[in-house]
Amino acid sequence: MSFASSGTEGAAFLDIPVGGGPAALGSAYSALATNAYAPVWNPAGLGFVRATELAGQHLSYLESIHYEFAGIALPLGAKDSFGQATKSLAASMQYLGSGDIAGTDTTGMPIGDFSVHYAAYSLAYGQRLNDKLALGVTGKMINAKIADISANAYAADFGALYKPSDKLNLAATVVNAGSKLKFNNQSDSLPLAAHLAVAYQPEHHSLIALEGIQRINGQIQGRVGVEWRPINMIAIRAGYKTDTTKELSPLAGLTTGIGLNLWGQEFAYAWLPYGDLGDTQYFSLLLRFGEKDQEKRNLIQYQTIKRHRTAGTRGAKDVLTRDPEFQQLMQLLDDDATHLTYRASSLKK
Repeated sequence: MSFASSGTEGAAFLDIPVGGGPAALGSAYSALATNAYAPVWNPAGLGFVRATELAGQHLSYLESIHYEFAGIALPLGAKDSFGQATKSLAASMQYLGSGDIAGTDTTGMPIGDFSVHYAAYSLAYGQRLNDKLALGVTGKMINAKIADISANAYAADFGALYKPSDKLNLAATVVNAGSKLKFNNQSDSLPLAAHLAVAYQPEHHSLIALEGIQRINGQIQGRVGVEWRPINMIAIRAGYKTDTTKELSPLAGLTTGIGLNLWGQEFAYAWLPYGDLGDTQYFSLLLRFGEKDQEKRNLIQYQTIKRHRTAGTRGAKDVLTRDPEFQQLMQLLDDDATHLTYRASSLKK
């Protein structure tokens, strides 16, 4: 039973994208996972999580198969000079279930129903080493059961995320490095792979993401995703990935979806066609807690800095504006001010 492009590996369900937003972007998400999806996509992104986050997903997959996800990211106590957490801990659960399947013997006679499931339980940690670079690791236990036969495996993901500027993210990950999944006398390797990814935001309303994958079985695959925000609360997404096009038609690589952002929370929908096998539909939620309070503190700090900059001497301003940390803070505060102004105007309407 295979649910991924490789078809020769155990626990291939780990290649099914998690989250409506990431899925709609063609799974080109390793350089963008600075949220509760980080344990699956890139644990290094936990070094940039700003508030407690919860993520949940329901996927109506092929036939009666369903795919569920739940994750939480918790910033830890240590903070940088700007009051932002520098490390986070996260946990997640992935569950792929078949529902009831009618069983038959070698002659075609019914022998009762059975079910199949695959699950992964993950614990992840990510930390920023400085304002631009973060590293992370995910440990996970994988459980599978086909009828009354079960198997377990253990694996780890390793990730790095580098932000050379506010518009550019670079990422590298190695995923599913671990033991084999063994059913009775049959052992299957996990879908071990290395990813290199880049995400670029040319301006506030648009985003481009690219990702390349080298699999242990020798396959090289590519992913691309684009996002456009006509207004802050709506994200229109599309992508293409080669993961599924080898066994299926080129159309199976297309992805599309939409994200709705209200009061800092996101509902995302994604549609992925699989040719003659049918279509898949994602529904996911990404909830953030405490981020609005942080934005208000940032806005107050922003206004205070602007007053000091206006009242200060030219020489002092020149020293500050040449400081990379000061520039990063001003960009962060400018973004927060924009979001708060937009939210205030929305509430007045």
